[in-house]
Amino acid sequence: MVTRSFLRNGICAISIALALSIGCARESSKSTETTTPASLPQGGRLELGLRLSDGRWLELGDLRGNPVLLFVFATFDMVSQASLKALRPFIQEHPEVLVIGVASEPRATQLVEAWAYALDPPFVVGADPYGSVENGRSALGKIERVPTYILYDSQGYELERATGYQSASQLDQMVNASATRR
Repeated sequence: MVTRSFLRNGICAISIALALSIGCARESSKSTETTTPASLPQGGRLELGLRLSDGRWLELGDLRGNPVLLFVFATFDMVSQASLKALRPFIQEHPEVLVIGVASEPRATQLVEAWAYALDPPFVVGADPYGSVENGRSALGKIERVPTYILYDSQGYELERATGYQSASQLDQMVNASATRR
């Protein structure tokens, strides 16, 4: 037999969890700002090692020769999950751009395999096992919000950065605008 106290505590816990998840989603979806390299303190070369969801190791610096779009996300973030809908057609329309997912959260290496299995993204995903991405100590600089998109040219230099949900057309514009600046 379920007591009223037990039900009240359960409803309270569910309400708190729902409020926290709505707050996290609202915080990550507040802005869809784009910045250019001139205003970025990062603006550096793509140098980062990732443990991929399948256990392989990937040095992003080895990808020079191709433009790269990093999709920095959090496994718990609903906006990051919704962004997969826009990334799927973008990847089909831009096969010249390598898209790499980078989980940015504590213990990301433990979570990224399950996230990739559940959502089946059309690109490889990984995490920095040393925690430098979520702590802002990696070559990516400080990640203020997720999702964050960082576009690198074929030489490995950062061209542009955008945060928040980006539609497929916004991602197209990001790549096309950067192509004209090269």
